[in-house]
Amino acid sequence: MSSLLKGKAFAITESASGIGLETVHLLISRGASVSVCDIQDEALEKLSESYRSQKGTMHVQRVDVRNRKEVEDWMKKTVDHFGHLDGAANLAGVIPKSHNMTHLVDQDDEEWDFVFDINVKGVMNCMRAQILHLLKGGTIINAGSGLSLQGRDAAAAYAASKHAVVGLTTSVAKEAGEKGIRVNCIAR
Repeated sequence: MSSLLKGKAFAITESASGIGLETVHLLISRGASVSVCDIQDEALEKLSESYRSQKGTMHVQRVDVRNRKEVEDWMKKTVDHFGHLDGAANLAGVIPKSHNMTHLVDQDDEEWDFVFDINVKGVMNCMRAQILHLLKGGTIINAGSGLSLQGRDAAAAYAASKHAVVGLTTSVAKEAGEKGIRVNCIAR
């Protein structure tokens, strides 16, 4: 295990699977402490169990990023647990069931709202809470997509939500930059 990030604490959303899970493994392998959240209870328990022997390395909490109070509670408990926060990766996101199948004129309103609630509101809730705890500066990374920068047939909800993440990220980067907080979006 490397000590490159020893003493650093990071918060990762959607950390029980996919990119989030791999990010957790990488950060811990570099010596970091990680606060993980997800809505997948079984996957969170499995992740927690895999690092149980490394006491103090991980804080685990079930969080729905759409819920501002849950996110704020997670950030407070993260800082209480580690004493500080150095960075975050907001990776929670969904692709609608209708993706690549439904044109905008047939888009279901509930599905549209669900996608925006997680992909955009979730990122907003997380950044809002994280910035308050990045007192000595830090870094926030938000998950974009190839569709953050272009549109595609039958992908309006997802593409629009990921465009919104880029806009939200660049706006917050201008606000938080003066506090020494870097805010970036991964999109290609």
